Amino acid sequence: MRMTVRSIIILGAFPWLAISSIGTASAQADVGKALLEKLTARVAKLESACAGDIKKYCKTVTPGEGRMIYCMQAHEDKISPKCAFELGEATTSVQTTADVLKDAVIACKAEISGPCGKILPGQGRMAACLLSNKPTASAGCVEAIQKIESMAAQ
Repeated sequence: MRMTVRSIIILGAFPWLAISSIGTASAQADVGKALLEKLTARVAKLESACAGDIKKYCKTVTPGEGRMIYCMQAHEDKISPKCAFELGEATTSVQTTADVLKDAVIACKAEISGPCGKILPGQGRMAACLLSNKPTASAGCVEAIQKIESMAAQ
């Protein structure tokens, strides 16, 4: 399940991590770090609640690319109520985060290809560029960044 934790986090946070890798000691790194910590905590809770069910129903599944989650969902009529609840909560949390991050990438497309087009993505460089260009960013991009910041602060 440890590999599943990484897979869920990577799949759930990929769009934002593509523009904001954690590694810069500024606001965007704090936002990225907060989101990653929230996802990690949610998946750890799922892992704890479902450990027995995973061993019982999914021990032959190769972790990664969501296979463990799909296995658990395939056996949702057999898994413990606690595991079923956490599976639903984790799925919702990851999906919501992924949707907001994807929306931000789409909303900030002009900024990513325009003023930040020559920035090498990773280590928070793209997010730093977006934040430094926030005063001139489109209203949609500013709104999307604010949604991410709000989600990270919750």
